[in-house]
Amino acid sequence: MPCALALMFHGIDGPRARAAGYAADPHYSIEAGRFAALLDALVASGHRVGAARDLLDMDDGLPQVWITFDDGDASNLEEALPLLAARGLKADFFINPARVGRPGFLDWAGVRRLAAAGMSLQSHGQTHTYFTHLTPAALREELRVSKAQIEQATGVPVSLLAPPGGRVPRGLVPLARTLGYRAVLGSCPGMVRSEAPAGEQPLPRVAVIRHHTVGEVMRWATGGQPALRHLRWRYRVLESAKTLLGDARYERWRARALGSGA
Repeated sequence: MPCALALMFHGIDGPRARAAGYAADPHYSIEAGRFAALLDALVASGHRVGAARDLLDMDDGLPQVWITFDDGDASNLEEALPLLAARGLKADFFINPARVGRPGFLDWAGVRRLAAAGMSLQSHGQTHTYFTHLTPAALREELRVSKAQIEQATGVPVSLLAPPGGRVPRGLVPLARTLGYRAVLGSCPGMVRSEAPAGEQPLPRVAVIRHHTVGEVMRWATGGQPALRHLRWRYRVLESAKTLLGDARYERWRARALGSGA
């Protein structure tokens, strides 16, 4: 596998999603037209674009971009699927079975439609509880039950795990492997290197949020690790804030900061 850039999306903002009442945090939602333009730019640049599930073993010499979605937002079906399918592209959708069917989220019929279209349905945990808040026994159950329920609903093996909020407790990757997961995709910005899937740390991903332009994302894809230096610095600062404040206080601070336009 050549070097890969894993992109993390959440909501896609468009008329169909708004009609469906999608649930994604506006900070993590990008406009449907921008998502379409980004897909076109990535394909035109000569990158192999698709789901991590399908590209982990592919080694045709082309640089890779993995398209992933977290949380199972209703817009994944209403907006992302048509844009991906029109371009013959696949993506990984990390979902929480306990939230399937809730307002703004995919229902099981929608999950099966994504799977029938060839999309990759993977685990984001069972309940979206941060893994660092769980006992070892509860964490094992989150991983086991979510995998089993998604597989039962889709008839397709689940091989990937993405921790909610990027919270990664010690030993998560080895635990996931014992339960049948092949790889864990985290939230720390960086490039996925060929030897990384066999390591003990989650694979890096880069969150695409509201203000990111097509040009910025293309610079990450073509510039590699040096182009991600600012994002990695920002991530370290925010991780320090989470550690210092604790999750509850950090979430309150983040809500105030985003509400003020920061």
